[in-house]
Amino acid sequence: MIPEYPKFIKLELSDMPELKKHLAANERRICELALTNLIIWRDFDRPRLTRINGNICIMIEPQNESAFFLEPLGQNDLKSTLTICLAKTGKLSRLSENFMASLELKEFRVKCLRSHFDYIYRTRTLAQLKGKAYDGKRNHIKNFQKRHPDYSYAPLDPKMKDECLRLFEDWFKVRQESRHFPKLAHTAQQQALAEAFEHYQALDLLGGALFVGRELKGFIMGSRQNGSTIAAHFQYAHPGLRGVFQALLWQACNKTFCEYEYVNLEQDLGIPGIRKAKLSYHPEKLEKKFELTFAASGSA
Repeated sequence: MIPEYPKFIKLELSDMPELKKHLAANERRICELALTNLIIWRDFDRPRLTRINGNICIMIEPQNESAFFLEPLGQNDLKSTLTICLAKTGKLSRLSENFMASLELKEFRVKCLRSHFDYIYRTRTLAQLKGKAYDGKRNHIKNFQKRHPDYSYAPLDPKMKDECLRLFEDWFKVRQESRHFPKLAHTAQQQALAEAFEHYQALDLLGGALFVGRELKGFIMGSRQNGSTIAAHFQYAHPGLRGVFQALLWQACNKTFCEYEYVNLEQDLGIPGIRKAKLSYHPEKLEKKFELTFAASGSA
């Protein structure tokens, strides 16, 4: 049971039913409030739960950043709730545009978090890749199919865990020299992947795997974010195989994510290559996020 503030509990799988109920009350559009993300990244983000004015409040204490609260789950006495949260951590972060629109902001300082914007696409658009804007994507896929006529795509099975983790290591090796991919990022992603496979059914995850011959060359994994959107939490592929990322996402949108109107490919974290790749798919919308501090605090 989630206690009253100032008491906290660590997030556990047993808290999922209560969180689901509160998340369902208002459809949340940002990936931080996708229940799967809260669970699989908990070793890195270290979320703790409390209840303030009847609202569920989630405090995040990530290994690479000072502690902050996510937006409260609930609308009870928000001004008082925010004041208590800010007194504890000094900031609320990754706040959605919808949530910000519900606040009187005179007493707060607002910071826009561009690196954390979610990239939202129409699934059908990524499945069809019609029009001149997607000429390059279609060419990559056609060339991949021509070079690898024995490739196949199949539903991701949690029994593929070891293969997928080995592929993740191959993917990371070519990026480990970059300042954007420190050892910390490797450990966090590895732990999150392992957690996702460990609780694949409990979290209602679904995904796809791409093979060349019998060798796994790419996989993608996501879960329901809200009634119309699936969040794609992981997408990894062999780094030396041209066109494999385009083929993987195209197949996933045609065969795995097709029941959802939208797919959320989540943030770019300010990494130039990832931002360029996600923009090249022409998102339907960038889901904005913000940070909130007291105006008098002097924080940015």
